[in-house]
Amino acid sequence: MKPRTHIVAGALLFIIINTLIPASGLITGALLAGASAVTPDIMDFLTGRHRGIGHSLLILPPLLLFAVKSPAYRIPLLAGITSHIIMDLFTVYGCPLLYPLKDTPYHCLRRKNRIRTGTAGEWALLSFLIVMVLAFSLLSAGALDGTLREVRVEKENLTDVKINLMLEARRDVNITVIRENCSERIIVDYADR
Repeated sequence: MKPRTHIVAGALLFIIINTLIPASGLITGALLAGASAVTPDIMDFLTGRHRGIGHSLLILPPLLLFAVKSPAYRIPLLAGITSHIIMDLFTVYGCPLLYPLKDTPYHCLRRKNRIRTGTAGEWALLSFLIVMVLAFSLLSAGALDGTLREVRVEKENLTDVKINLMLEARRDVNITVIRENCSERIIVDYADR
């Protein structure tokens, strides 16, 4: 798969995990997971063998040891690298999960259904992943959990509008009013943890 697909998949896996178990900041964690999602390819480029040690499950224990020392990086780092390995299981070339002990590539799909890098199949997968990132980002930020209970707008005259917001939130909410060119925008933003 192309790096763009791995980056989006890494961010998605982190956002899903962070939605279930909030561990770190959504944006920072998603960026770190996306960046670490290309780490297996970088490792294999440096060793000179594509789909080698960087695509093996044997790299996860050393990463877990690193993650114990740096808890803020634990989930994003593991989410990014794990997503890369999982995504490559769906490709034509597969993924050698036990390299260097066993060089056999493993696959999740039958030969005719495997995804070829750079084809319409990968673009379709990338599009699906982007939609899922947007949906889970909204869910993780609390936009879809019913925290916005009521918005009531009362027009008092042509220049003043009174807006009553009733929020039931489990996290901080920032409300910003922007006035420009005789118009007004109200932005409701859930602060990142």
